[in-house]
Amino acid sequence: MSVAFCGMGVEPTQDQKKAAFSVAAMDVLREMQRGLSDILDSLPENLTRPQEYSRHLKIDKQLAWRVVKIARGTDPFAAGQHVPGQAAMRTFLKAAERVSTSPEIVARASRAYADFEELVQVHAGGDRATLEMMLTSKARKDRQTADLSHRRLAFRGNSYIWGVQAKAHLKVGIVRPSEKNEGKIDFALINGFFGFRQLREGAPLTAARIKSSEYDESGRRLFTYEPIGPGVEVAAGVHVMEEFCSQPLPEFVALESDRGFQNYEIRGRGIGDTFAVNFVEGCVVRGEASRYGDEHNLYGENCANICIPTETLVVDFLIREDTFGPLEPISLVFGENLRKTYYPALNRDRDLLDIHEPVVHLGRGTSVLHSDNIPRYPAMGRFVFDQLGWDADRFDVYRCELQYPVVPSTVVMRHDLPKAPRK
Repeated sequence: MSVAFCGMGVEPTQDQKKAAFSVAAMDVLREMQRGLSDILDSLPENLTRPQEYSRHLKIDKQLAWRVVKIARGTDPFAAGQHVPGQAAMRTFLKAAERVSTSPEIVARASRAYADFEELVQVHAGGDRATLEMMLTSKARKDRQTADLSHRRLAFRGNSYIWGVQAKAHLKVGIVRPSEKNEGKIDFALINGFFGFRQLREGAPLTAARIKSSEYDESGRRLFTYEPIGPGVEVAAGVHVMEEFCSQPLPEFVALESDRGFQNYEIRGRGIGDTFAVNFVEGCVVRGEASRYGDEHNLYGENCANICIPTETLVVDFLIREDTFGPLEPISLVFGENLRKTYYPALNRDRDLLDIHEPVVHLGRGTSVLHSDNIPRYPAMGRFVFDQLGWDADRFDVYRCELQYPVVPSTVVMRHDLPKAPRK
């Protein structure tokens, strides 16, 4: 018997074209799993590992590994990431014939593979890479690994396109009850980039700084900022903590934007690591933001605007234990490519990206602020609390760390605001 891919080149029916992708893919992949599993089960020796199948069938180890991953997998959508190309699958089926596998079993597996190729044509325009991305979105297993791989590729592409990148981005929010206004909070913000460098001369080193705000009956209200202790004002409203920045300090230029936003740009001095910079800037807002939820404000949030290709984003929320009560913060990622406005905005949940990173409670105080990606971070935390005169040991530390965040996006750590106590 000669191996043929039954059904190849056949025009899909209208019913096949109309079938929902998830249903069609599940049926096709399950049938392929059955077909390949039947082949492995029919082999005369008691084989279990890919290396053993490789030696027995005299095929490439990588091909044997792919077949085993499909046949023995418990998640059809995850198994779909490992389907071999046509030439490789033909090699496997011919090898199965040589060791006396039943011709009927081989033919059934061949038909299942033909159905898979048809799935590629109908739902992904014939592009296997597109289909694999569609399958990944449905997979229960290996999803996180696949997501990270695609974000890493996007990071490299964006670094080339924009000509800049950063090794790490730090965004910290520190919150306590206000001593100035009852029912309000004081909060400090720290924003920093590390290993921030040009890859192409003339590429702008621009970092967006979104002014924190909340809503009231008059609409969106911007806050009044003060520097965190003595610092250097390198641009209008931008106070850097010089001790934690590269020396000499780079030149900054403030760029006004719309709706009360302000961007700032670092003037590059050259390309590559030799001219990479670290900079950290911070501010504090006293007694202006709501401590309790109302019709205009439901959440407390710490937001990192991602406009620079970055290897690692660290978002930390430090909240004094008596501010809100028990908390279970979550992380959310909002895409910024579909609208001209920035977070927050009406119907914002429609821009949610399917990226989920856990928020971890690290403990209390500055001693838990260690990060392999942020140099001298505990010392930075001690400096900030000393300047503010706040007791760091009373602050719970929540962290979300995201590798290769999407450009452009806004990464948000969010918690519910409690209701105001009855008077």
